[in-house]
Amino acid sequence: MRRHDDGSVLHHTRRLARLAAMRPADPRRKALRTRVIEGLVPLADRLALRYANRGERSDDLVQVARLGLIKAVDGFDPARGDFLGYAVPTIQGELKRYFRDQCWDVRVPRRLQDLRHDANAAADRLSQRVGHEPSVAELAADLAVPERDVLAAIGAGAAYRVASLNAATRQDGAGCEIGELVGAPDHRVEEVPDRVSLRPALARLPARERRVLALRFVDGLTQAEIAERIGLSQMHVSRVLSRTLAGLRAWIDGDASAVDVCGQRRRSLAA
Repeated sequence: MRRHDDGSVLHHTRRLARLAAMRPADPRRKALRTRVIEGLVPLADRLALRYANRGERSDDLVQVARLGLIKAVDGFDPARGDFLGYAVPTIQGELKRYFRDQCWDVRVPRRLQDLRHDANAAADRLSQRVGHEPSVAELAADLAVPERDVLAAIGAGAAYRVASLNAATRQDGAGCEIGELVGAPDHRVEEVPDRVSLRPALARLPARERRVLALRFVDGLTQAEIAERIGLSQMHVSRVLSRTLAGLRAWIDGDASAVDVCGQRRRSLAA
C-alpha cells in the first residue's frame, strides 16, 4: 500500500461511517474502502514503530500492523464507538500476537510468555520501589503466583532466541563452532529397544544367571574370574553364559518361553 499524508487520521475516519452504511454489493464500496485503508496507513506504521528495536525487522512489523488495520476497517461498527478506540487495540493485538506466535525460536506455552512479560514489568516496577533488583520471591509475591512459575517464565526467555550450532564461540570468528562443543552421537541409542525388551526377560532369570551376566557384561570379568568369584568351574560358567544368552536371543526373536527353558535346564543340570 502506498502512503497518503494529505489528510489527518480523523479526516479518513469520517469516511468509515459512509463505508459502513454502504451495502456489500455497492460498486462504490471497494474504492472507498481502499481510500480509507490507504489514508490510515500512517496510523498503522506509527504503531508498528513502537515495537521496533525488539529484534524483529521493521518491515515485518509494518506489514503486521497494516494487516491489523485492514481487520479494524472491515470490523468497525460506528454504532459502538469511535474508530481510533477500536483500531488501536486491534492493531496492537495483531503485533502482540505476532511476537507471541511467530517470533520465538522455540515455542513455549502462552501462559509462560504472558507471565514472562508480567514478570519483566513487575521487575521494573519493584526495582524503583525497593531500590534493588527484586528477587524471585518478591516477584512471585507481587504477581501472586508460585515461585516455580516465575522461575519457569524467566527460563523461558532463553527460548526466544537460540544460537545456531554453526555459530562461532568467539565474535572475531577465531573460535570453534558451538556444535563442536556438543557431545557426539550416542550409538547406544540404537540399543535402547533391545534393552527395553530384555528387561522382563532378565527379571525372570534365576539369581545365579543374573549375577553371572552382571559380572561378565557390567563388571567386565573374565570367565575364570567369574568362576573364582562364585565358586564354579570355568567350564560351568561358560555353559551358563552360553545357555542364558541363547535364551535371551530367542526371547528377542519372539520365543517368550525361552527364558523359562533356560531356568529349567539350569535346574536339571544342577540336579
